[in-house]
Amino acid sequence: MGIIGIIAVLLLPRVFDSIEEKQYDTARKVILKNIGDAVKLVALNSDIRSAENSEDFVENYLSKEIKMLKTCSNENLRECGIETGTNKIFTVNEQRATMPITINDLAPNMSKGTYIDPSEKSYGFVMPNGYSFNLFYNKSCISDNKSSAMFFQDRMCLNVIYDINGLSSPNQMGKDIGFVTVLYPNSIEMHTVAPNVYKVNSSDANFYTAPSICAKLGAEYKVPEKDELMAMYFNFNLLNLNSDYLSSTSIDNETSWAMGSNSGWITPYLKTRGARLRCVK
Repeated sequence: MGIIGIIAVLLLPRVFDSIEEKQYDTARKVILKNIGDAVKLVALNSDIRSAENSEDFVENYLSKEIKMLKTCSNENLRECGIETGTNKIFTVNEQRATMPITINDLAPNMSKGTYIDPSEKSYGFVMPNGYSFNLFYNKSCISDNKSSAMFFQDRMCLNVIYDINGLSSPNQMGKDIGFVTVLYPNSIEMHTVAPNVYKVNSSDANFYTAPSICAKLGAEYKVPEKDELMAMYFNFNLLNLNSDYLSSTSIDNETSWAMGSNSGWITPYLKTRGARLRCVK
């Protein structure tokens, strides 16, 4: 094999990885739009908190606004392409994990929230394109308190974990598995976010140094906004988070919002104070 052939063979895995990454990112954006648009329509026709539980929301609210090929109870999620076997999926940094099936499974200290039931079970559905969804519903979600610290738990209305190829590999967060989080609005519209979260913590940073650190990972990477940080907390375990994290959302000239290590506590944080950083795109 000539030199050119050897170089081509060495580069092929990188090319395939790049193609796959673009496919995953495209799917994430499509799902964000589809779920976001459907939830907005649900909210226009009723209070999004009107359903009794995850099953009721999917069957009697969301199914009217988005096409579903099939729905599945919490006990039969695999029939909808959601792998629920013990240690059968992978976190964003390739650690073995188990798919959450209750709100309590999503993140540590879910019970600290005042307006959330940690025991609430998820419910599954499949779209005609074969994408699988594992939906968690909080019927008591509330608006963000912009002026003071609060628990993230209370603002989540929906957290939807998706898998674009069902039970097939790689079954890894950040690849074929991702998430969309719907937060109760501060104004009129529901806020839907789906950040693609980098697989490991970046070096310690503060509000001022964080943007340049994220930029070194690639042009699309940035410091998560407050609502993206909330969405990250609701997927804490599959993202393998482990620290306090900064956001890019300012409160005033001296402080910005940051997330407490594993409690879901969002609190004002001095912009000059250091903390961990998990970049997103």
